Amino acid sequence: MERIELKDVIGNARRVVLWGIGNEKRGDYGFGAYLAEALMIAIRNPNFLVLNCREVPESQAGVTVRFAPELLIIAVSLELGEEPGKLVVAEPWEAIEDVPEEFRPQLEVTLRHVSELLPDTRVLILGCQPENWKMITKKIKRCIYGLTLTFKEFFD
Repeated sequence: MERIELKDVIGNARRVVLWGIGNEKRGDYGFGAYLAEALMIAIRNPNFLVLNCREVPESQAGVTVRFAPELLIIAVSLELGEEPGKLVVAEPWEAIEDVPEEFRPQLEVTLRHVSELLPDTRVLILGCQPENWKMITKKIKRCIYGLTLTFKEFFD
């Protein structure tokens, strides 16, 4: 797993929201949801709000707008054609086509809506290449574990 320098991703943002998007019943495609669950357990910081959106990011749009983050990170599987567990940080409109079809329509609509309501909020996708629909693989578990440690170091 590549180590992401979180300080480069977060920059000077003081209030950060992370949306975990994924379906835990779809193995590695639950990446975002699994990461959100791990972060909710590991980190208690009033300026870092973790929301497990699962497959319905629209369910957390209101909470996100009220929190008024400077940065919104969307953790989701991306079908990149890369090695499983490969992490990518991308602008949302550059990566939206790589989001699995089962999550893409809702994410796209919700992202447009939230971006209109929070025009000064920077949005980034934190994507992970999945491998298996039926179970979560060791590569994705290691990726989630590493990200959890990295976020914990930054926000503790």
